[in-house]
Amino acid sequence: MADLRTVLITGASSGIGRAAARALASPGHRLLLGYSGGEDRIRRVAEELQRTTGAECVPVRADLREPQAAVDSCLAAIEEAGRVDCLVNNAGINDRSAADALDLKRADEVFSVNTLAPMALASAVGHRMIRDGVRGSIVNVTSVHESVPITGGALYCASKAALGMITKVLALEFGRYGIRVNSVAPGETATAMNGVHDEDTYREISRPDIPLGRPGGAEEIASLIAYLAGPHAGYVTGASVVADGGLVLTAAEANARHAFTTVPPKENPPA
Repeated sequence: MADLRTVLITGASSGIGRAAARALASPGHRLLLGYSGGEDRIRRVAEELQRTTGAECVPVRADLREPQAAVDSCLAAIEEAGRVDCLVNNAGINDRSAADALDLKRADEVFSVNTLAPMALASAVGHRMIRDGVRGSIVNVTSVHESVPITGGALYCASKAALGMITKVLALEFGRYGIRVNSVAPGETATAMNGVHDEDTYREISRPDIPLGRPGGAEEIASLIAYLAGPHAGYVTGASVVADGGLVLTAAEANARHAFTTVPPKENPPA
């Protein structure tokens, strides 16, 4: 990771964002740690990383519900830093709204945080990289539900699917400048957003319907983010890397179990 000098990570105060900051922090790096609430929490994260890794850590308030304000705040931090080498668009919100009762105000919030703000940040950061001749990288955190629907997921799935396509378009447009754009698509991850407040317990949580039998850990998703951000993924762009414990492999399993137990017996052939 020695080639990364300044990394902007949104939603860095907890969960996957905090784990990504830990994975990307090292001496000689400057981490711009985006957050919207929990100022005390982000300062504790910054102090921990500076103490344990030697990286310079700068909290940056960026409320993605207001995309333009968030972009302005992040660009000001980048200007102060002098450059940007990597953007990790991690911040997101979940939603399980019934499709027959969608609230447009909530829809605006979900798409602002999960789609519009990440797109605007990627555009602004990409412009800055192009201007400065930085052959950088952008990693968007989408979801396995960018391609796999879930009941109650009209807003969430659509917002993540849109970010997945934005990833591909930006990879196409930015590739000529040596800027790579990829996404990580996690399945269920044991974070506070998913109701798990002790994130270190993810290996102890049972999920029988996932082939690996458990949810993912934030650190496992972060390791993929760090890989895509760094030089070892230098020929990877426009990719969506799924990390779901095999969840997408099970789509037909429940139906198959039912089907094989309800097949009518064959009639005896005529004598």
